[in-house]
Amino acid sequence: MTSLLSSAMPPERAPRAPVRWWLAAVLAVAIAGYALRYVISGERAYVPELAPSFAARPWLIWAHALFGPIALVTGIVNLLPALRHPPRWILHRWTGRVYVTSALLTGFAGLGLSVFASGGTVARAGFALLALAVLGATTRGFVAIRSAVAIRTHREWMLRSYAMIFAAVTLRIWLPLLIVAYGGQFVPAYRWVAWVSWVPNVIAVEWMIHRGWRPRFRLTRSVTAPMEV
Repeated sequence: MTSLLSSAMPPERAPRAPVRWWLAAVLAVAIAGYALRYVISGERAYVPELAPSFAARPWLIWAHALFGPIALVTGIVNLLPALRHPPRWILHRWTGRVYVTSALLTGFAGLGLSVFASGGTVARAGFALLALAVLGATTRGFVAIRSAVAIRTHREWMLRSYAMIFAAVTLRIWLPLLIVAYGGQFVPAYRWVAWVSWVPNVIAVEWMIHRGWRPRFRLTRSVTAPMEV
């Protein structure tokens, strides 16, 4: 009887994306496209204040500017409630694989670039910690999804990982504001942006997690089985 009733029930509709997801998605796509100019145009796209450092290590810039945008876009796609709905779980997993690979590669490239960042020790420390945090959070989320009992842990660490990848967006918002605040001076603003581009993101995500954030879908038995990723 239960199976007959279950088969007669209409399939559960995927939840709609909230307004905040759409806002984040528009910003992510816009900044991803903007960052790709480093890959397409090369040295012509370099900011004058950063050009000497970037020109000295083009391959790190290329890797960071290519895989960063990929992580930025695939990460926001995987946070789409409809994509995390059980019928689309396979797509979610494949998109997640691309995200993890891209996030790790851009994290390693960012760590290499942080050693030479303009702005001295303060800026270098900020960008280095960001890169290490991306690598740590992404790895933790990837490892967690291999176990069915760690689904919640996977969700939370991937949310943390994307909050730091989203620093690519918040950096572009903060930097012009800080340059104005410093009377047009780039270097002092760059020191600050090495921290404010990602620390507030992490604080906001931690607040969401501890407040009781949950994805807007239910996990089925087939989804909660141990996963090969």
